[in-house]
Amino acid sequence: MKAAITNGTIGALGGCLLVALVTSGCATLTGAALGGGIGAGVGAATHHSVERSAAIGAGVGGGLGALYDIYHWGRRDRYYDYYDRD
Repeated sequence: MKAAITNGTIGALGGCLLVALVTSGCATLTGAALGGGIGAGVGAATHHSVERSAAIGAGVGGGLGALYDIYHWGRRDRYYDYYDRD
């Protein structure tokens, strides 16, 4: 009984943290969190190693998120204010 309560609490806390990461705006963290969640889901659905699938998903998602952050950091119109026209 204690393990079921602990696992449920950890799952709920993990879900809340995932939502916080997704809404925070940092693509690297968001990609890693979503990739890890999706990888764990795929691993559980295919009856493979959930930990390994989550780690692979987090790595891929984090890498793609980092590329997205780098792309948007180097854009020329990053500081252009559409509402401050003369």
